[in-house]
Amino acid sequence: MSEFPPNLSIRPLTTEDLDQCVSLEESGFDEHERASAEKLKYRLTVCPELCSGLFIREYGYKYNAINLPEVADKLDKDHSDKVKSGEIKADDDNEDLEDLPIKSSVTKEILIGHIIGTKIPESKITDGSMALPLGDDKTGHIENSRFIGIHSLVIDPKYQNKSLGTLLIHDYIQKLSNQDLGDKVSLLAKSQLVPFYQKIGFDDLGESDCKFGGTTWNDLSMDLVPEDDD
Repeated sequence: MSEFPPNLSIRPLTTEDLDQCVSLEESGFDEHERASAEKLKYRLTVCPELCSGLFIREYGYKYNAINLPEVADKLDKDHSDKVKSGEIKADDDNEDLEDLPIKSSVTKEILIGHIIGTKIPESKITDGSMALPLGDDKTGHIENSRFIGIHSLVIDPKYQNKSLGTLLIHDYIQKLSNQDLGDKVSLLAKSQLVPFYQKIGFDDLGESDCKFGGTTWNDLSMDLVPEDDD
């Protein structure tokens, strides 16, 4: 936990996050493997509850003490310059942090990781399930399915090797289970990433028939079990 950047927040993605999602895909995947802006917009529109984003939040000057150091330094300088110029009066807003910041105090959210998923027609990822809908029951998001397919899990390269991918996918799976959104979650992974997913609890089903992007993938899946009520 000590390696995590401060001010992390995980929430469902919306179409308002599209530009940041596109940029994140570009930074994390080769061109032939990343989701297009069109696919991302479609998935964020039809099933935002299956699309989760990991953000670093920036707060206003009143809560500057909990900002990242580089953000806090900039806000301090800006605030000092405004005081010197007489634009604002000096205040002690930053001295009392007994109350946690409310949502309105968030000035910026920077997307550093996301999971993009849809409901798929079968228990394994197929080329059709990764495509945009073609008016049949084999392509696009299938709302009445109990199978969930993860099409993208990416962490900004600047924040990799900090266990953030593990944090994001554990949170994702827990929410899927708690909300009873499906019976099974599946994904594709390159062979070198199979051990990472196995540690989380996914079963390796071997080489996939899906060759998205002309790449060889392994099928992995995990059963989702809703937690019992106390």
